[in-house]
Amino acid sequence: METYKDKTILIVDDNKLVRKIISKYLDDMSFKEVSFATNATEALTFLKHNQVDLLLSDIHMPVVSGLTLLKTIRNTAALKQLPVLVISSENGLQYVKTALTLGISGYLIKPIQQADLQEKIAAVFQTEESSSDLQE
Repeated sequence: METYKDKTILIVDDNKLVRKIISKYLDDMSFKEVSFATNATEALTFLKHNQVDLLLSDIHMPVVSGLTLLKTIRNTAALKQLPVLVISSENGLQYVKTALTLGISGYLIKPIQQADLQEKIAAVFQTEESSSDLQE
């Protein structure tokens, strides 16, 4: 199993149980730091002051949706390249298409399975390493 001792991750979900389950799934992956936000506003504040290597975000949250969060990230120069995995109970094609249009790195349907989450995260960081190898 891959470990990510030099990587940080931010989980954005208004559901405490979902945050707890994802956190448990990530324990085996040995991230340097796992942080949490309960909504998009908290996430944006956190991102303004902290370096994050990967964002996991729900779509349906109170006040500001995950899609609006994603749009804001993609329109913010310092965050534009941040890999984002969407986690959602929405499996409707329109949500998936919208998220893909906004440049997500992957889409996971709740309930999330540990193996699926780990696979998507590995793919994000492998793609990132391949991109940096090409730039050297």
